[in-house]
Amino acid sequence: MRKTVGMLTLLMALLIALPSISSATDDNPKKFGLELQLGGGFYWMEDVNDFIPSDFRYETPDEVHIGSQFGIGIVYRHAKNFGWQIGYNRLAAGVPIAFKHKYEVRAYLGGASEESWAEQTVSGYEIYFMATWYKPTRAGEWMFGVGPAFYKAHLDRSIDIVRDSGPNPSHLTGGSFSDAEGKTLGMLLTIGYEMPLSTTTSLVFQGGGRLAKIGELSYEDPDALCGEQTVYKNAATGSKLAVDFTGGFAKVTFRAYFKPATGWRHHPR
Repeated sequence: MRKTVGMLTLLMALLIALPSISSATDDNPKKFGLELQLGGGFYWMEDVNDFIPSDFRYETPDEVHIGSQFGIGIVYRHAKNFGWQIGYNRLAAGVPIAFKHKYEVRAYLGGASEESWAEQTVSGYEIYFMATWYKPTRAGEWMFGVGPAFYKAHLDRSIDIVRDSGPNPSHLTGGSFSDAEGKTLGMLLTIGYEMPLSTTTSLVFQGGGRLAKIGELSYEDPDALCGEQTVYKNAATGSKLAVDFTGGFAKVTFRAYFKPATGWRHHPR
């Protein structure tokens, strides 16, 4: 509830602060831009492998803090030093860029000779809508953007935990699942510099931060009575596993502008 109220408050503040569309003048023509984005950053991701039983000794799991992103966007500048950015970014918890990234941990129970293991893959995406202000300089423009974003995460888990150290150990695989998903509404903030390459193209260097914690994921289990199951970190704590893309990032964007025809917003009479 507090997140929703905060989002509405921010959107109202933006609407009050935004210049009117009618303030666009002939010396500041309307223009559209298409862009390709490539970057990476730091995620405040919880350890997605933190469900190995505490009585096991195991190797340090792969960390999930470094991530990559790749996306496309649309820029609409309709007023002096102001416009909108709308875009899509694929978020991968890992480097290099991939649609999914695998994390592994291997563990042993006491003197057991057989190895336990767990593998998980994490991926996600964001769709954002940002208001953007520009500050022209002789060589280019400084830019600042802020706005809401929609986030969705995808998680698969495969495990094989050896519970006995005897000659015929039992194997626990019941925690495996596929296609677990979660979603949330977050925020995105960027600051950057746009450097023209020609009259219609430019390079944009941006840094920023995102608030994007997906606190709960679920998946369909055909063998369960209720069907939908929540993803937990482990059975002992009962805490839900979160996928948290919150953190800072940097990206480089190639942008191409197209000036719309005069009167494109008005229907012919």
